[in-house]
Amino acid sequence: MARLFRCPECRTRRRDYGLFTQHLRDTGHKLCHCGHVAYGGTAFPHRRGSPFCEHNSMAPAQLASRYGASDEEVAEIVLELSLSIKARPVAVCPF
Repeated sequence: MARLFRCPECRTRRRDYGLFTQHLRDTGHKLCHCGHVAYGGTAFPHRRGSPFCEHNSMAPAQLASRYGASDEEVAEIVLELSLSIKARPVAVCPF
């Protein structure tokens, strides 16, 4: 099976890396180049906010889980992150 390269912004797929980079140049879409290797990810440009991206608000919990923290410890980290992270504004009231 051939590897597909997916654009992080428009989510279109390209089969060839050359066509993928041409698409990025033509559209101006960008890949994230954060220090994701420190968060346990791969050494490749990636979609911003992916599970091991440092821009993901739950990255510390993912990292703790990957390095062997117990389920209780990961749940504590997730709870702390959930309570400390500012929520995104919503356009419509859900109630």
